[in-house]
Parts: sequence; structure tokens; C-alpha cells
Amino acid sequence: MGLELVIQFLVLTTIVSGAIIFALHRVFVSSVDGAKQRLDRDAEAARAKEAELNRKIRQADEELAQRKRELDSLEQKMKGELEAEANKHKEELVNKARAEAEEIIVKAQNAADGIRRDIEKQMELKIIDYSTKILDDILTKKAKAALERDLIDDFITQLKAVDMSKISTEIKHADIVTVNGTTEADVKKFAEIIHSKTGRDMTLTAKVEPGHISGVVLKFGSLQLDGSLKTAIRDNAFALKTLIEKSYQDKK
Repeated sequence: MGLELVIQFLVLTTIVSGAIIFALHRVFVSSVDGAKQRLDRDAEAARAKEAELNRKIRQADEELAQRKRELDSLEQKMKGELEAEANKHKEELVNKARAEAEEIIVKAQNAADGIRRDIEKQMELKIIDYSTKILDDILTKKAKAALERDLIDDFITQLKAVDMSKISTEIKHADIVTVNGTTEADVKKFAEIIHSKTGRDMTLTAKVEPGHISGVVLKFGSLQLDGSLKTAIRDNAFALKTLIEKSYQDKK
């Protein structure tokens, strides 16, 4: 009786223990499977996230590459535009500098031509002045006297055609100015011509002034009739100078 109870107790204990162990095993297996499933789900979620992250990274890389290509294209375009603008500006500066240089050259040439013309003109004018002085210097006293004789005769001839109506009636005296003096015959001829022209007698005084070179000057107060060689040269020199001035004005 006692042995059977022990055996039954042991059997019952074994059954209970087996049931407990089975239950625990089922609980453990279930827990392990749940944990495994959770791990699998977490791993799958992690792989999905990793894939999504990789996709976003690739997309970001593609966008970055696209932006880089756009920036490179924009850089090339801007570089081309800047080079074109720089070349255009450079060409404008070169053309402007060339035009200014040509203008300066033209002005310099014109200035040089003007200076050359002025020098030539001054030289020609000086030549006239020097020619007058040279003529006075080279004429000897004898040559001046011979020349003056001809000039006095020519002056007397021309005096016959001179209008003396402008000589004031208050003038009673006149001077006959020569370089070498006049003869009494010359004075008489002057007196006769003046009387025929004015209708009155006039006192004539012969004077000598070496500065006239040669010829005769008839002075009625402030009025004078000049037949000197010096005046003839001066008048012709003035006419020649006027002609030279005009010719150089026409060249400008």
C-alpha cells in the first residue's frame, strides 16, 4: 500500500513535472520564436531603412552630380560671356586708342605743317627785309647819286600828273628831301610844277637826309609825296609780304 502510493506519487510527480516542463518548453519556444520573429522584423525594418537610406543617398548623389553639371555649364557659359565681353571691351579700347593715336598723329602733322609754313613764311619775309638792307649796304655813294638822278627825273615827270588840290592854301613852304641834294634847276622845275598845280608860288627848301637810300621826297607840312627808292622798296616789299601771307593762308 505504501509502495503503490510512492509509485503513484512519483508517477504523478513525473507527469506534473513533464507537464510543467512541456509548458515551460512551449512558453520558452514561443518566447524564442517571438523574439526571433521580432528580430527578423527589426532586421527587415533595418534593411528597409538601409535600402531607403541608400536610395536617398543615391538620389542625393544624383542631385549633387546634376547640380555640379549645371554649375559647370553655368560656369562655362559665364566664362564664355565674360571672355566675349572682355574681347568686345578690349576691341573697343583698341579702336578708341587707335582713333586717338591717328587723331594725335594728324594733329601733330598739321602742327608740323603749320610750323613749317610759319617758318617758311617768316624766312621769306625776313629775306625781303634783309634784301632791302643789303641793297642799301651794297650801293656805293656814287651809285646812289647816279640812281638818285634818274629817280629825281622820274619823280618830276610823275609829279606833273599828281593832283595837288588837297594841299591847304595855308601851306606856303615845301621841303625837297634827297640823299645827295638837288640842283637849282631841279628846284626850279619843282617850283614851276607846284605853281601850275596850285596856282600859287611856294618857297622850296632843299634838304639832305642819307636815310632815304636814294630818290626824292616832297614834303608839304604833314603831307608828303614820296619818290624815294627806300619807299619804293618798302611798298613793293609790303605788297610781296601781303602776297606771301595770302598764299600761306590759302595753304591752311
